[in-house]
Amino acid sequence: MMNCAECQKRIAAYVDAELPPAEMEAVRSHAQTCAGCASSALASLERKLAIRRAGLRYSAPPELRARVFGLCRAKAEVIDRKPVMRSARAWLPQWSIAVAASMLVAAGLFVVANLRQQQRQSLGEFVDLHVATLASANPVEVLSSDRHTVKPWFQGRIPFTFDLPELQGSPFTLVGGRATYFHQEPGAHLVFAYQRHLISTFIFRDTSQLGLPAPPAATREASFNLRSWTQGGLRYVVIGDANAGTIRQLSEQLQHAQ
Repeated sequence: MMNCAECQKRIAAYVDAELPPAEMEAVRSHAQTCAGCASSALASLERKLAIRRAGLRYSAPPELRARVFGLCRAKAEVIDRKPVMRSARAWLPQWSIAVAASMLVAAGLFVVANLRQQQRQSLGEFVDLHVATLASANPVEVLSSDRHTVKPWFQGRIPFTFDLPELQGSPFTLVGGRATYFHQEPGAHLVFAYQRHLISTFIFRDTSQLGLPAPPAATREASFNLRSWTQGGLRYVVIGDANAGTIRQLSEQLQHAQ
């Protein structure tokens, strides 16, 4: 089984289809299970195709082309190239590009699948946070329906600020909030009530440390509806067992509050 170090050494040759068949297959198999090596192969292929496209933007003057071809013919006569070798050199680049294009598709599909897996895993973690919090004896640390009480409570507990919507006249009620963590990143966990449903809103700084791929704007995980977006450098995730329209309505009120 090929490891990452061995694969990385062979990526350039793989994209050029210059490896023996057994090694070509070994690199391909490894890239299908390793996002890092698949990304490296994709980047190498993109560079190769970019250079090829750049070369097609310009055409040499007829005099220069004739001179180059004349020198090539003279060189070929001196070293007495066999016709079969010239033929092979003619179709080899085309075959290499075809193999590289296949690698691009394979690597691209693998990267997309890997991102989707990360998205589902992250959303699953938010579901766990939501369920665990509501099942605890003390789901909120600051219990109040007054946004002017809840928002100041977070000062000094999280490294950012946020605004809460005015809910008077809406079907939602603010229950309270608590400090929480996601991948060691501190954030705010707000709980809203809608009829008999409790809806969680998570707010974090949208940083690389959060390690959260951008999920779809709206999705469904298990029996919960979720909406997620970034705004003002913050990542919001709203999750609950209310219907999708209710989750969207609360999300829009949070967005307008900012």
